[in-house]
Amino acid sequence: MKIWITLLLLLAATTQIEATLENRTCKTCHPIIYQEYQNSMHSRSSIYRDSIHKSVWDIHPAKQKGKYSCAKCHTPSDHNLIEGKSKLVNNEVQLTEPISCQQCHMIKSIEEHTKSNKNILTTKPKTFFSADKALKGTKIEFKEESHFFGMLKGKSGSPYHDIDYSNEGYYNGDSCMGCHSHKQNDKGFAICDLEVKQEDSKESCISCHMSQVQGSLANQKESATHAFHGQNIRNSTSALLSKYIKLSLEKSTGGFNIKIKNEATHTLFPQPLRLAQLRVSIERDSKTIELKTESFARIIGTNGKPSMPWLADSIISDTSIKAHEIRKVKYDTVLQKEDTVIVEFGYYIVNPKVATKLGITQKSATKFIVLTKKRFSI
Repeated sequence: MKIWITLLLLLAATTQIEATLENRTCKTCHPIIYQEYQNSMHSRSSIYRDSIHKSVWDIHPAKQKGKYSCAKCHTPSDHNLIEGKSKLVNNEVQLTEPISCQQCHMIKSIEEHTKSNKNILTTKPKTFFSADKALKGTKIEFKEESHFFGMLKGKSGSPYHDIDYSNEGYYNGDSCMGCHSHKQNDKGFAICDLEVKQEDSKESCISCHMSQVQGSLANQKESATHAFHGQNIRNSTSALLSKYIKLSLEKSTGGFNIKIKNEATHTLFPQPLRLAQLRVSIERDSKTIELKTESFARIIGTNGKPSMPWLADSIISDTSIKAHEIRKVKYDTVLQKEDTVIVEFGYYIVNPKVATKLGITQKSATKFIVLTKKRFSI
């Protein structure tokens, strides 16, 4: 009898562990997407995988109170933490899937709030939302079908879940706005606001950040391409998003102008830690002439001085480039025949000055990442 009780307890414990790791089933049918996810920001959003998030959290006043206030977006898959049944601990969910596949594919709608939006998840068991223009408005259920008197058998749909293609949020990008829209601190000040204008464009969060790449969507359903699930601001943003930033040059009296056209549907890098820069140089007579670097950032603070996000109550300065904006930067250097002007637009994940104050030394966070680059021959 004791042996049976012990076995049942072990089985219950194992079941509980399996239940917390929601992605284990996903990789069975979606190996390519699952592999991409391993390097994504969604898989690295907890303090145990993201050194930047940890550096900020370590000095956050909420940490002193033992209340992790970022779980809603950074670790929603740790259900015990979200429901207040446990504290923030270094567990398997935090290390491998703080934002699981299911968390994103179960978003039924977005509840808008002034401070920050909220994801409303579907309560229908084993129902996941997805986008496919050819199947829009349909719902695919798993079926086993027989043909020619049972001699031929076929399957359709997923054996693990139903697929609902009718949710508009997965086509226009609204499903991302529960976490990626805006955030106010306790003072009612917006520390970040992407000022998204998706309604003004054919593009959306998903079409830009999850563009189609080579590889099959699933084992059961062979396809030439699938939506990329490995977005990571540290290493893949440039390749995917450079096409939305257009650089051009125009001569002017006494110099020239560089135009930066933001074709994205949101403000570029308005987050408090980010810093975007335009770097321009001229190749002339086998020499390189470095011109001024133009910086773009939204700096927030208190009493006219920069401060941590939870203390900020005002904007010190805001030179960030808005959605669909064309920003012109003037240079007073007169161009000569056979000059080559090299223009780079890129960003720091963490402003180097802020990184020093926070003690962030990770190279991927402190190096300048070129988003797009162009050469102009005069």
